Amino acid sequence: MVTIVVSGKTSNVGKSTLISRMIKNLNCHVGVIKTSLHKTNKEIEVTADPSIINEKGKDTALFKEYGAQNVILLKTNYQGLLEGYRRARKLLDEDIEYLIVEGNSILDFIRPTLVIYIDSDDTQKKESATKAKSKADIIIDKENLEELIKDGNSMKFKINFEQVSCFNAHAICKALNIKLPKFGKLLDDQNIKVRYCQLGLFK
Repeated sequence: MVTIVVSGKTSNVGKSTLISRMIKNLNCHVGVIKTSLHKTNKEIEVTADPSIINEKGKDTALFKEYGAQNVILLKTNYQGLLEGYRRARKLLDEDIEYLIVEGNSILDFIRPTLVIYIDSDDTQKKESATKAKSKADIIIDKENLEELIKDGNSMKFKINFEQVSCFNAHAICKALNIKLPKFGKLLDDQNIKVRYCQLGLFK
């Protein structure tokens, strides 16, 4: 299962919008875990209850609308995040191919396949944003997000690595609806090495 974490600088930077489009792009069995952290949460709340998930106007309802097979809401404080994540994982169907996790602090506990960070010019930011950005594979400016979502040829994002596995390159292209040859050219132009060819031809 491919795990993608979508993080961001602020609460309303566009994470849910991007996740919704990614679900549509992936066009397979996708699960989503939305994390909601508050210092005042004393309990670990993990739910896939349709009456909560499908509540009109909520991000979780949007994820279901776009085709996510499983959508799970995790509410807790920082100390309960890892245990809550483990509980949420147990609620996923066995045939889930991609898991998208929304949140910053979860990156303190897991090592996902990919990390996408949405940046903005907003002077305010979450405390967890700086660390999340440092771990990101792809950094997208909020002002470029809409164009990236609509256009599979848009390359308006920053690559935050010096080398990438062939598997991860394919996952990036599939999630963001980017044409493989165009992404390959971008990697060549930036002298980014592709490692672990899936055909076993290159190392």
